[in-house]
Amino acid sequence: MNKQILTFALLTLLSTAAWAQRDYRISKTNGKLIINLQGARIEGYDGSEIIFSKAGAAEKEDERAKGLQVLSSTGLKDNTGLGISVVEKDGNIEVFAVGNQNDKELLRIRVPRQMGVIFHNDNSFMADSLLIKGIRGEIEVSTSYNKVRLEGNSGPMNVKSVYNGVEAVFNPSITGPISIVSVYGHVDVSLPAATKATLSLSTSYGKLYAAEAFDVKIPPKSTAEKNEVSTTAAITDSAAETIFPEMPPIPPTPPVFIGSVSEQIEGSINGGGIHIILKSSYENVYLRTSS
Repeated sequence: MNKQILTFALLTLLSTAAWAQRDYRISKTNGKLIINLQGARIEGYDGSEIIFSKAGAAEKEDERAKGLQVLSSTGLKDNTGLGISVVEKDGNIEVFAVGNQNDKELLRIRVPRQMGVIFHNDNSFMADSLLIKGIRGEIEVSTSYNKVRLEGNSGPMNVKSVYNGVEAVFNPSITGPISIVSVYGHVDVSLPAATKATLSLSTSYGKLYAAEAFDVKIPPKSTAEKNEVSTTAAITDSAAETIFPEMPPIPPTPPVFIGSVSEQIEGSINGGGIHIILKSSYENVYLRTSS
């Protein structure tokens, strides 16, 4: 009986060790965190370190690779044990993947919440999800394929996506300005009902939706503006490349009716305030109240 208990305890210990969390820490409270990865879970917290971590089993060790190191076309080395390179440059922290990433677990990054966060992934078809949560500093996102979700961030922020949608939920501590744009995906944003904001909402081929509680105020147009017909021009490859240089090929343009009228609203809620731009070229824009 004692032998069985001992065996079970050893197996449990080995299993726990195999699935232990691996992390890498660097002391930093200012500047920006610049991330060049396929995806990540980025969370702001009240601390003085940037903490990179992965939970789950480490990648199976390659016996043939013992004594060797992973090489990357970028010339960077894995200095964290997590398959990434973390270096300080010009007062900022830059993060790059080293070699192909085979982990199913997203890299979790805990950041002092006052720091700025920049995420770039414009060239990778192998895009994971991206979550940015609880950041008070400036946020910049430029991605082609990532599904982007933003939770409880204050702003200012500039978020651009090509092929996937962007979802954002804000709390009352928004400082703005905020710009969220997707070419082929939807834009879905939740704001507290009492938010004071000046809005710019637009879509070329989709629809604009807003919660009735916001009572969006739209200034009356002049006679000239009323008589002007606004037609939509399709986004061309060259136009998209201007926004995202070196991006992957644009898929075939969805069929549209010639002379389709774009929807654009310049208005305000609760008397106006922080500037919020929400735009999707081919999908819908949703503005709802957060609970």
